[in-house]
Amino acid sequence: MAVAVLGAGGFIGSRVAQELILRGEEVVVVSHRKPTSRSRHQIWESAHQQIIADLRSDVVDLMGCERVFNFAADMGGVGYFSQAQIGPYITNSRITFNVLEMVGTQNLSSLFMASSACAYPVQLQQARGAAPELSEDLLELGPADQMYGREKLMVCALAERVDFDCRVGILHTIYGDAESASSIKMKFPTAIARKALEARSSGRITIWGDGTQLRSYLWIDDAVSKILRVMEGNNPGPINIGRQGAISVLDVVSICNTHLGSSPVIETDLNAPSGVLSRDCSNDRFWSLYGKMEPTAYAEGFGRLIDQIEELGDLSTGK
Repeated sequence: MAVAVLGAGGFIGSRVAQELILRGEEVVVVSHRKPTSRSRHQIWESAHQQIIADLRSDVVDLMGCERVFNFAADMGGVGYFSQAQIGPYITNSRITFNVLEMVGTQNLSSLFMASSACAYPVQLQQARGAAPELSEDLLELGPADQMYGREKLMVCALAERVDFDCRVGILHTIYGDAESASSIKMKFPTAIARKALEARSSGRITIWGDGTQLRSYLWIDDAVSKILRVMEGNNPGPINIGRQGAISVLDVVSICNTHLGSSPVIETDLNAPSGVLSRDCSNDRFWSLYGKMEPTAYAEGFGRLIDQIEELGDLSTGK
């Protein structure tokens, strides 16, 4: 039986598809358009079948598929969601409803839905200098982070109520090589890696907020391994896909500068959107079900990210 990856043209979806192909699976990739980056295009072309579809409304025939992974979404970083809230909420809600209906009516075996750490209550993430390890039992204690987070919280609730096997991974910040390195949708890890590279010539690096914001970051290969483990066992309910161990924005800047052997002046933009003050990921549920996995060290991960962006050679576009 085949495996379908929806949103396979994106960062995480393409890497899940790649790993499934390497494992010898018959993979069907679905995206709203063909990926344009070289690495993602190669993965797309190596799949068993390619389908172009707008998952907000299109019904895709997946009857030959045993499992489905859904990563299709309108997403980006805090800069994007501070400007565009209603649009992504509507788009992602339509995708969620459509995918759930498709899988349900076609009687497919199991579905993985990608949620986000933005689904966690905002009020738990506002203590400066102390990042709470967010555990899955905290999901419904308060309003989620912006409209994007509210839709991702809805994903968790719907998955527990549908009449088929639907699993939800709550993705904390996933980063890695081949992530989008341009436009307003660029997320923090790639943005800061680019800024560190540019600072070698400018001598300055500007960060959003005061730099004390705390987050944890999971390398893409680690994330793919965790996602596939979630689909291999019993349905665990909504479960974190992230790294436990938060560091500050200034810590990340230091890691990047150390890798490059530079020491630029650090400037802060206190008017720029910077998100919640503190967030960490509890891995207790994941570890209890699947055992511990040694995460990629931050110095190694950000170093690899920087090297990949530099190798591409065009900081203005990331292509």
